[in-house]
Parts: sequence; structure tokens; C-alpha cells
Amino acid sequence: MLIRALMSLGIAAILTSPAHALCSYRGVDNAKTTVAQEFKDSRWVVRAHVVSADYHWSDENESWVLYRLEVVQSFKGDLPRRFTFFTMRNSGGFYMDGDGGVPDLDGDYLLFLTRRPWPRSDPPAARGALWVNYNCGQSKAWSQVTQKENAQLRELSARR
Repeated sequence: MLIRALMSLGIAAILTSPAHALCSYRGVDNAKTTVAQEFKDSRWVVRAHVVSADYHWSDENESWVLYRLEVVQSFKGDLPRRFTFFTMRNSGGFYMDGDGGVPDLDGDYLLFLTRRPWPRSDPPAARGALWVNYNCGQSKAWSQVTQKENAQLRELSARR
């Protein structure tokens, strides 16, 4: 009985703890990047609002999500007002999920974006979608952006 209880606690801890992503930036594992670094390396930098998400879960293949986003503010590059964002549901993914693992439809995100190469192993929905420059970098929920980072983004944007 005690062993079963301990196993249940262990499983619950694993399922409720945040996943640690496999991170590599320019060949450096778990690199710490700066806003300025990622701004330079990204084609687009935006504050975007989550409009919808299509989740595709699979026990046989890779699970993935296609988010539909709307640009709230552009700091770099000219994206259409609405665009798609693709991510695999794995340790290298960047998720825009709220509580309970559902799409954060009320959420805004700071995204440092690049065009994703489309490997044939990816689903057709991924074609033309964007992804973050570095999944463990500066992209994050807008609520986590500090005043200092916001000022830095405005300054970097004014220089281009």
C-alpha cells in the first residue's frame, strides 16, 4: 500500500512539473541569450495574441500544435496581421498554453520568430508556419516581459 502511494505521488510530480526543454543555441547547450542577441538573430519580433490552436495528439507519431496568432505590436519585420505558428509537442517545443494545458486564448506573447524549414517528416499544416528562434530563450508570455525588456525592445526597434 505504501509503495503504491509513493508511486502515485512520484507519477503526479512528474506529470505536474514543467517539462525541461532540450535547448541548443548556435551549438551551445542551454545557452543564456539576451533580448539584443535574439532580436538580431530573428527575422520578426512581435507581441502576438493567441487566436486559436489546433492540437494533434498521437501515440504513434509526433504530437504537435498549430497556433493562429494576431500581431498586437511589431518590433521587427513585417508580418501579416494574422499568421500561424507551429511547434512539436516535445522537449524542443514552445507552447502557448494556459492553465490545464489548453490554449491561452487570452494570452499575448513576446515572440522572436524565424521561418521554420519544412522537413517532409512534419505534417502539411506546418508548411509556411513560423517558430521561435530559440525555444529556451527570450520568447515568453507578455506578462513576464519586464519594463526594462519592453524599453529595450522599443529602442532596438527604433534603430532599424
